[in-house]
Amino acid sequence: MKLKSLLALACLLASLRCAAAGEPPLVFAYNLFPPWKTMDAHGEPQGPYTELMREVARRAKLRLAFLPCPLARCLQYMRQGKADVVIGVKNTAGRREFIDFIDPSFATGSRLALYQRSDDPRPLHSYRQLYPFLIGVVEGVRYQDEFDGDLRLRREPAPSLDSNFRKLKAGRIDALIADERQTAELAADAEFHRHVKRAPLLLYSPEPRRIGLAIHSQRYAHKRRIARALRSMLQDGTVARLLAQAQKPQS
Repeated sequence: MKLKSLLALACLLASLRCAAAGEPPLVFAYNLFPPWKTMDAHGEPQGPYTELMREVARRAKLRLAFLPCPLARCLQYMRQGKADVVIGVKNTAGRREFIDFIDPSFATGSRLALYQRSDDPRPLHSYRQLYPFLIGVVEGVRYQDEFDGDLRLRREPAPSLDSNFRKLKAGRIDALIADERQTAELAADAEFHRHVKRAPLLLYSPEPRRIGLAIHSQRYAHKRRIARALRSMLQDGTVARLLAQAQKPQS
């Protein structure tokens, strides 16, 4: 079993043991999304979004349990009511059928960067120049309305952004797209930095970030408590402090 799978299993078992007594916990469908949602070497969830949800749960007087899963499976757990909350997941019409995206939002939209192979001479300054490219995307992720709905674009799905960087390095795709900060961290990794380059083209997704509560969750009745807790964190600066951690340079 891979290390990440072992860490995820340890995280889930620890969460379930914690929830064994008393009221059932608020189950957090937890997909890795560095640097906002990560796991340390001991399988402990970390990152600004993670700490934000921990504090929301604390203020709402709810116990939090983590359910690690790839994004597509996390969304399925939310649809089935097997998980209660997600965070940082894009608000789309299809997802609103089973997720209630709670007000207030906690962050503004995101900037989307594109990467090519270092030796690819083709220009990528404008959106129209994307059409000849085979573009790596992550399964289940929604990027930007124009990009997501454009049938002229060729997309190649992969289970993770790491996989897309490896496919780009190997020449199996021509470009990849993802959140600006997330791509910057991976592109700087020793495995990739000589083989990829950032394209001048930058896309923007204006959709604010929200906590999502599963409509079929047994904890849906706690919506107001969760919203009040988040609002208090926005007012006292806790959210700004936590999100600022993702902007600090990495050592």
